[in-house]
Amino acid sequence: MLPVGNPAIGNDFINREKEISLILSFLEKDSVLLIAPRRFGKTSIMRKLEKELSDRGEICVFLEVENVNSPHLFLSEIIMALIENEKLEQKTKLIPAFKKGFNWFKENIEEIGISVFKAKLRGNIQKDLESNWMDISKQVFDIIEEAESSIYFIIDEFPIAIEKMNQKDGEEFLHWFRKLRQISVNLRFIVGGSVSIDRVVREVGGMAVINDFARVRIGGFTRKIALDLIEKVFEEEDWEYETPLGDKILECIGENYIPYFIAIMLSAIKEEKILRGGKINAELIENIYNFRILGNEGKHYFEHYYRRLRINYESFEEKAAKAILKKVCEVDYYSIDLAYDIYKQQTAIDNYEQFKDLLANLSNDFYIEDYHENKLNFHSKILKDWWRIYHGGVE
Repeated sequence: MLPVGNPAIGNDFINREKEISLILSFLEKDSVLLIAPRRFGKTSIMRKLEKELSDRGEICVFLEVENVNSPHLFLSEIIMALIENEKLEQKTKLIPAFKKGFNWFKENIEEIGISVFKAKLRGNIQKDLESNWMDISKQVFDIIEEAESSIYFIIDEFPIAIEKMNQKDGEEFLHWFRKLRQISVNLRFIVGGSVSIDRVVREVGGMAVINDFARVRIGGFTRKIALDLIEKVFEEEDWEYETPLGDKILECIGENYIPYFIAIMLSAIKEEKILRGGKINAELIENIYNFRILGNEGKHYFEHYYRRLRINYESFEEKAAKAILKKVCEVDYYSIDLAYDIYKQQTAIDNYEQFKDLLANLSNDFYIEDYHENKLNFHSKILKDWWRIYHGGVE
């Protein structure tokens, strides 16, 4: 069964060959920025890239930085990941260079044990970096460059880390990080996150600090891959499969066949089979969608889309976004001019550029589609249906 919420790895990883190939081709010359919201398969792709690069013999370091809130903590995580990377130790003289250049390695590992040693080492590194992270980071990356080996850093939840930094630290870090990418011949960075990085850097440092990244937008599956996945799960669960059943599931979810939403549907079908048995047919799938997925039982699957507007947007943006989405969920397409009227009413701001920035954020966070012909629509049918039920209606 396709995992709900957790990264898909190994045999659970579903065909993303085009995205993987595109990213690997970009990495020949550029660092890569992955654009995808929560639960679209971004972390699964990152883990697949880590395996692909490692299988090629490349040095690859994976970092999840959601809990990082300062430049010195960010850099300490990078250094610890490098120190713990066995392939790096085998292929380069980086660890001896670190030991020679810094006073981090004070304890005797044989006497105090590996886990305690690592904890003290991390503390030593953090303390050293906290005093002067910028100068020390230069020494660190000068040593890394001398290794003359390509190193790939895969960094998940990068925008959240930047957002947690205070504005001065965030600006300094983003400018430092851009310069590092420009001068480092052997380093490549693959960064991504579940919130819009454009929104974050627009407020901290400006868009110029990330305009050197090659961008890859992670969307849903193609219809064929989505149908193949559904058929595979039916076979694994020993359910009788017919093509109209796959078509019905995708009809409920709607286009932009997002892995997370497919997994929710298949998981709900499995629960129904376990509890009540019976044959899977179009009527059962429709009932599961309307009452189990869109009913109170499935409300938790989507509530974070509503909550994160408060968490990730300024209060005036949150108010305007919710008012606009409330209207968009009720119709096939909503006029962008009417949406601007709502924006002005909710914010008391008559600034079309700021309004367009809000729409760009909602698009990058996959609430709405890239708008065409001055019309707005939800990015996903299933999210639109849920929004209409719980957050739509007339005031």
